[in-house]
Amino acid sequence: MLDTFDDIKKYGSLMVIVMSIMAIFLSGIFFGIAYFVMDTTETAFQQSDCVINNNVFFDSCQDLWDLSVYPFFALKDLLVWMSFFFIFALVIGMLVLGYKAGKSPILMGFLMVFVTAMTYISIEISNIYRTMLETDLFRQMMVEFTIYNKVMLGFPWFVFFVSLMSVLLSIANFQRTKVNSSQEELDY
Repeated sequence: MLDTFDDIKKYGSLMVIVMSIMAIFLSGIFFGIAYFVMDTTETAFQQSDCVINNNVFFDSCQDLWDLSVYPFFALKDLLVWMSFFFIFALVIGMLVLGYKAGKSPILMGFLMVFVTAMTYISIEISNIYRTMLETDLFRQMMVEFTIYNKVMLGFPWFVFFVSLMSVLLSIANFQRTKVNSSQEELDY
């Protein structure tokens, strides 16, 4: 069990990739639930009203909520953008892993095995998400997250193509020529 950041550092960038895949899956669900709760609560606030007597600043509850509660509910659109962040984190993590794996042919072989395992895990995660979407309430929660839904329904392809770019980056890093190194024939 991973208890501290020191345990995560022991496993290196592979653990970052596994954690980012799980973060994509769980964060989208978390943000979907939070968005749905905020939207439902905002609708409930909009449907109720009351009169506030003897108040200098507010005549009704809607005036009060317009200054106090509704700005908080306006932040719910940020939840959609936060789900994009976790998707972007996986892409960056896989590309960095590919670049680092290009230092050695053994690491490149290990990357190929890791890519295969991650693609299989992404198939399972996508199947879990498809099963969850069969519930009407969950489907209603995830309507606003169109990009997230598209990524999760095609998650194995998404992980495969990002992994393929990672492998290509590792090959390019392995094949690159050494620059700015002193060569003996040029030393006079």
